[in-house]
Amino acid sequence: MGALTIRNVTVHAVDAPMDPPLRNSLNVITRAPLVIAEIQTEQGPRGTAYAFAYAPQALGPLAALTRNIGEGLVGREVAPQGIWDWLQNGNRLIGAEGLVQMAISVLDMALWDALGKQAGLPLARLLGGDLSPLPAYGSLRGWGPAMLAEEAGRTVADLGLRAVKFKLGAARLEDDIATIRAVREAVGDSVEILVDYNQGLDRPEALRRGLAIQAEGVRWLEEPLHVTDDEGLAWLSSQLEMPVQGGENWWGVTGMARSLALRATDLCMPDVMKMGGVTGFLRGMALAGAQRVPLSSHIFIEASAHLLSVSPNRHYLEHLDIAGALLRERLHVKDGMALIPDRPGLGMQWDESALRHHAANA
Repeated sequence: MGALTIRNVTVHAVDAPMDPPLRNSLNVITRAPLVIAEIQTEQGPRGTAYAFAYAPQALGPLAALTRNIGEGLVGREVAPQGIWDWLQNGNRLIGAEGLVQMAISVLDMALWDALGKQAGLPLARLLGGDLSPLPAYGSLRGWGPAMLAEEAGRTVADLGLRAVKFKLGAARLEDDIATIRAVREAVGDSVEILVDYNQGLDRPEALRRGLAIQAEGVRWLEEPLHVTDDEGLAWLSSQLEMPVQGGENWWGVTGMARSLALRATDLCMPDVMKMGGVTGFLRGMALAGAQRVPLSSHIFIEASAHLLSVSPNRHYLEHLDIAGALLRERLHVKDGMALIPDRPGLGMQWDESALRHHAANA
């Protein structure tokens, strides 16, 4: 196979409903603002990927930034590792975090998708892995005992899941305990329960709630403290028998390395968009592997499934589907296992009519 050359980069913005909405202690997320990058090569293969802007007000800036960075790739060889280093170094003065990192990530994922299509291989196989099913947990969207118990029971029954995760952070600890017990009753004793505080606690409250929650048999405590409080997370981890999970808000390999060096978490779940795409995730995965820290994924289920396939210490794929309504075919989960599609690249095929329907002027 010869080298691919980038002919052009096209960026689309879509604003689709988050159905059902995603609730936590801070807000209700009703929309999924996505930036879709498409890289057309001179030789034919076309790579595509998406980034999640989180907030509608960030959709336009992220789309514009992705276009601007993408224009600088025209004429270059499709060599993701080299392009990644070039973009990280080129944006060092403004900081390759935040929207800059997100734009780099979506372009990097699209480059890898193009390489997979050129080779006629799923990304998992291109990276030296296989298409073995991956254990997945259901990331629930509801809030409070009644809503979460119903959703948990239905999701476990539909997908055969062996683990579910949900958000906590009620004003009273008693209400969080009531939520855990309601979900436990709905799913039974054989399903693992994972909880997420979305960085919402201070150190004393994290210890108080952590001790109470671990007595309920919870499998992990996710992001109890702010992502930058590595020392506090390391201290909390030393006080609890229940593992502390984190990593979805690490910005790139540097942030991950700093946290792992301080043993801030017992488990990790880097986000492929915030890590720097496929290239950044692979480099972070090597760090986790060297320290034998179990590694899960955070959203972006289509790309994450391929990446977990080559992780020697993979744990769980988080199943929270934010782009499925825009795809011809969603990532399938059967008997609690995510099934990597046997299609070239990332295996995503956009539903063009859905893209047009949810197109945003950004």
